[in-house]
Amino acid sequence: MWRSQIVFLEGILDFYLHEMSKYALYQMFSGQWNKSEKYFGIKVPMKLVENAYEDLSTKEWFFSFLNQEMSKQVYLSAESMKDQLNLIGIPFNDVMSKAFPKSTVNDSLKYGKTIVREMFDRRNKIVHQNDREHTSANRTSISKDLVTLYRQQIAAIVYAIQEIAMNK
Repeated sequence: MWRSQIVFLEGILDFYLHEMSKYALYQMFSGQWNKSEKYFGIKVPMKLVENAYEDLSTKEWFFSFLNQEMSKQVYLSAESMKDQLNLIGIPFNDVMSKAFPKSTVNDSLKYGKTIVREMFDRRNKIVHQNDREHTSANRTSISKDLVTLYRQQIAAIVYAIQEIAMNK
């Protein structure tokens, strides 16, 4: 039961990051938010550009493109989360500083990256290895306290992202 909760929590975080990405990119596209440097590097297939040109009254092509592109991605590793947040104009460093305040920004960043990495690694171990060690095949222990901690850490990340987005 606890293992499935960890997988669920990570899954809902990934879903949130996908939905926030669509929202933020649309805000950039429509001129409501400043465009990030990475925004200008997005490559859109010409077929979708033609579809957009044929019917300027709809933005469906835009959301279709985002859904198609983002469905291939998982934003749960520290690096992929960092890249995605920076793309959508929500600096990863700011998120980690708000979510996990420490005495310095560097300490917050280091701590936040460690948390994100540990949660993603544990999720992968549960999903791909039945939560067992490679070397011994022994199952890793788990507790309600660990699941509660992960829930709190994920909530801290989500609330930090939300606060930064709301201030844009």
